[in-house]
Amino acid sequence: MKKLFKCVLVTILAFSVFSAFAEDHVSAKPLEVGIVPYISARAVIANFEPMRLYLEQSLGRPVRIYTANGFKQFFSNAQKGDYDLVISAAHIARILQKENKHTPIVRFSPGVHSLLMIKVNSPIKSPESLRGQVIAIPDQLAFASVVGMRWLSEHGLQANKDYKILEVPTFPSALLAVQKGDAAAAISVAPVLAQIPKEMKDSLSTLEDTGEFLQFVFLAHPRLGKQASSLLGKELLKFANESNEGKQFLVSTGFGSVIPVTASDLTALDKYSAETKRLLTAAP
Repeated sequence: MKKLFKCVLVTILAFSVFSAFAEDHVSAKPLEVGIVPYISARAVIANFEPMRLYLEQSLGRPVRIYTANGFKQFFSNAQKGDYDLVISAAHIARILQKENKHTPIVRFSPGVHSLLMIKVNSPIKSPESLRGQVIAIPDQLAFASVVGMRWLSEHGLQANKDYKILEVPTFPSALLAVQKGDAAAAISVAPVLAQIPKEMKDSLSTLEDTGEFLQFVFLAHPRLGKQASSLLGKELLKFANESNEGKQFLVSTGFGSVIPVTASDLTALDKYSAETKRLLTAAP
């Protein structure tokens, strides 16, 4: 009888806690998620819709997804606190962590490579062949652009001196510029190649792999607090690694997997911080 009483009491207490938690989240404002504009706004929102729906159900509160008009605007919005959860290019995530106290919780894995793409049958055969040519990039603040342009510099090619930059809104736009002949090469990444039309993908080839870098990092705004940030991290890991919709999301977007982010992941980004800050503060 005592065991039964304890069981009933625990059940009642657990139900009360859950009810209070659910009521609190229903009455709370929506969780605002900001995603770096690595592709068009429409495609970003469509790609992350499965994650939004999962979080909405698991957290018991509305979830809204936003992006921005460019990396600089995205960073500004994140800095101002427009987003509760930030899904950012890793080099920008490091600055948000160090200067704005955002908490990194998980990241996409494995790392991704910055690729120098050219047209199939292009006369461009080496980096030196790009001298005097136009190279399309999605945004100078895109991590792939930072890594790719650093690689070009190390190989004797300086931007706006040895080659011209054609800055376009997104990675697919940069690849389209190559396909159309507006640029001799473009900087891109493998996950984007997985999402463009087959006809475009088949028209391009890789000239150089200019280096590996960390994929997107998920960060919680300080106002969420440790408990909510931890819960969010756990739910994101469950979404990616345990749910069917999460596994399909990773396949369709080409992101790979979601894993906890480590201190060593973040300190490895410091070598890019000076250039990233320069680009963030540069005049339009």
